[in-house]
Amino acid sequence: MKPLYIFQSCLLTILLPLATFAGEQIQPIPTGVWKEHGLTEVQRNSIREAFQKGVDEKMIPGGAMVLIHRGENIFEEAFGLANLETKKPFTVNTPCRIASLTKPHTSTMISLLADQGKLSLNDRVDKYIPEFKEFEVQGKDSLVKAPTLAQCLSHTAGFGSNNELKAGQFTVNLNGQLEDVMADLATKKLMTEPGTKYAYSRLGYMTAGRVAEIVTGKSYQEVMEEVLFKPIGARDSTFDLTDELSQKMATPYEKTKKGLIERTGLGMGTAINPGGNLITTLDGVSRLFMLHRNRGKVDGQRIISEETLKKMYILQPGSEGSGMGYGLGFRILQKRPDGTANRIQHTGASGTIGIIDFDLDLIVIILTQVPQAQTNNWRRPLLQTTFNIFQE
Repeated sequence: MKPLYIFQSCLLTILLPLATFAGEQIQPIPTGVWKEHGLTEVQRNSIREAFQKGVDEKMIPGGAMVLIHRGENIFEEAFGLANLETKKPFTVNTPCRIASLTKPHTSTMISLLADQGKLSLNDRVDKYIPEFKEFEVQGKDSLVKAPTLAQCLSHTAGFGSNNELKAGQFTVNLNGQLEDVMADLATKKLMTEPGTKYAYSRLGYMTAGRVAEIVTGKSYQEVMEEVLFKPIGARDSTFDLTDELSQKMATPYEKTKKGLIERTGLGMGTAINPGGNLITTLDGVSRLFMLHRNRGKVDGQRIISEETLKKMYILQPGSEGSGMGYGLGFRILQKRPDGTANRIQHTGASGTIGIIDFDLDLIVIILTQVPQAQTNNWRRPLLQTTFNIFQE
């Protein structure tokens, strides 16, 4: 059986008409030819083979990948199936739940609001949510001040971690609207003092999302649409799971001793999760990452300052428990001698990853729908193969 590849030709993309978003024309992401970027077909095939290995060895049913080098899309292909039962192919346009890859989107939106003067990343959250004025900390007698927005976006706010939420060690009502979650969260004791310890948690992002609602007077979904998605042309990005969209999406799976089976019971609570509920495609994630690659510009027009974006790549105090450290919505993978980040990334528990290497001028985005913890033995060699090519 021949491997199931679905190729998207860069040349055909150039000839496609401009897409529309909210009645406006959207420029496609610039395309380039692989060989013009100094790469060979042998190298291209090595990436294909590394990706296809995951399908052949039944680690994933399928997935899609894009490489953007020097601002041009030079590789955008899909492999395998989006649904094993119906045999629906995985395409480059297949919508996926991107899980925590949502966090760079939300943190960029908050940074946009900061750039527009609607809030400051250094603001303490009680400026907007008065109930957050002071917190008790478990095991301590004295009260502490509320965390800042930057601490909420860097997992150093002191809230219970996702693991502690799942284990019932930190309980919050996650049902209803973000306003309801905040009302309950304000009554809880923090696990640690803000700014002192890294604890990966959706609660900081839910808090930041609520602040965005308060300063704009709009729902979180509306803020994301108006402040981020529309300006960058991310027409595929949404939090609204309609019946029509559900039919197009890739089915989530998990690996078991019996093989890949469909995952059910996703998520905790009914409230929207600004750190993990986004549904989008390769194009949607690419447009966000291109905003960062282009230093805040879209089609040559500035929508956010370069200085504001750079703040997102700075190691935040207390975040060292995250390997190299965590910025605002991004993990820092590599640093230059002067301490600035040259490679940043975020993953999603659903099996997604996005990486920007500023020195190589390379964006790598991979979408699958099998938990990342179960796909590391496939994804690691794929990423190594890819980066070795561009580092040669």
